[in-house]
Amino acid sequence: MTRNVCLLFMMAAVIASLFTACKEDQAAEPGKVTISGKISDALTAVPLPGVSVRAQTVTSAPQTTVTNAEGNYNFVFDVDSSTAVTISTSKTAYRDTVIVVQVQQGTAVPVNIQLNPRSVVSGGGGGTAQTIAFLGADPQEISVYGVGGQETSILGWEVRDSLGFPVDATHAVTLVFTTIGSLGGGEYISPPALTTNAVGRAFTTFNSGVVSGVVQIVASTTVGGRIISSSPVRVVINAGLPDQNHFSLGPERFNFPALGIIGKTDRISVLVGDKYSNPVVPNTAVYFRSDAGVIQASVFTDPSGLGTVTLFSGNPFPPNGYHYVVARTIGEGGVTVQDSIFLLWSGRAQVSPISPGTFSISNGSFQDFSFIVSDELGHPLAAGTTISVAATVSPPPDPLAPVNQVQLSFGIEGSVILEDVILAGPGTTDFTFRLSDGTISIDTLTAVSVAVSVVSLAGGNGSAYTSINGTVR
Repeated sequence: MTRNVCLLFMMAAVIASLFTACKEDQAAEPGKVTISGKISDALTAVPLPGVSVRAQTVTSAPQTTVTNAEGNYNFVFDVDSSTAVTISTSKTAYRDTVIVVQVQQGTAVPVNIQLNPRSVVSGGGGGTAQTIAFLGADPQEISVYGVGGQETSILGWEVRDSLGFPVDATHAVTLVFTTIGSLGGGEYISPPALTTNAVGRAFTTFNSGVVSGVVQIVASTTVGGRIISSSPVRVVINAGLPDQNHFSLGPERFNFPALGIIGKTDRISVLVGDKYSNPVVPNTAVYFRSDAGVIQASVFTDPSGLGTVTLFSGNPFPPNGYHYVVARTIGEGGVTVQDSIFLLWSGRAQVSPISPGTFSISNGSFQDFSFIVSDELGHPLAAGTTISVAATVSPPPDPLAPVNQVQLSFGIEGSVILEDVILAGPGTTDFTFRLSDGTISIDTLTAVSVAVSVVSLAGGNGSAYTSINGTVR
């Protein structure tokens, strides 16, 4: 019972030392961080003079000091952004204590520490190491390096004996910290190995790189030739803020066959990445506006950085058929990240008269023709619209007589299928074809009909038709 009471007291005191930093951080000189506090007896709360205190950041050389008559100590470090500071104490008749504190540049961090007398607290279990328990990660999610977010997580483990008690200093072991499934973005653990303290604990820091994802970390040690490992611990590296060079916007179709029609839909998708080409943090908000119709106001990105909204056709319809859709979000430093796309709302299909309007092709000769396929504003029709040209030769009066033939050259086997285009011109609205006499050996005047047909996909621009008649010898 005495051992259990002592152990509970020890754990409470250590937890208080590790995770209560007292007051909120205060201001310090930019580029620096000040760590100060009072060291006292955990039982009597009496300040302890003459305590040896050692502090070190991940990148700096260690600093040492001794508490004064009031038990006070003070350190000042040069810090670029956020970092972890490891503080260790040593005093005769007291248990050595090691804590890790997360700090930000430009702050003064008060850290009061209580030391446990060796005569009162059992330093841990009397047996050798058997298991490794994870104490926690603070925080469990961090940001990629260089985007202004929290870049470091403090992780703690406790080594326990066969009875489940923390090992003491006599049975201290060196824990080695390794990652499983490295992201390859420069993330690292510091220090990569550490000896457990008097209560069987060790704390290290995991520092993010430039790639987001999930990393698993394992603590292990070797005791009597046997490897002991902890269960893998997950730390999430979230991506940075949206970056203009990694902000993409696109529609399901640029040519939206909805002019004059209410309720047709076009899907508008956005892809948002940070400056390292990682998808941004899930649920990043992106806002939309449109010069025409009605569009859903916002979307929250998924884990791939993607989001999609729906554009509905309706008032106001674009007067000339064209309009913009704009998407925006907030990037690093509060700057606006945005992009826009230019869409065409196309209307009903129509085809112009074929020019010339008739023909008389001599034996072995040919004739070129032109025509226009568009909507009522002269714009291209929607993707998937098929434009076909066909020639029909009248049969001779004598069914046994040879038939005069013609050759027609247009697209692929007489058809053109439109791509998703929005600008008028050759191949999108302006077309030509050639009709040639195909039977030089026959010089008989033959009637020929040429037809142009336009057929859109279901829900498209509809259909149109025109034809001309002429002769071929």
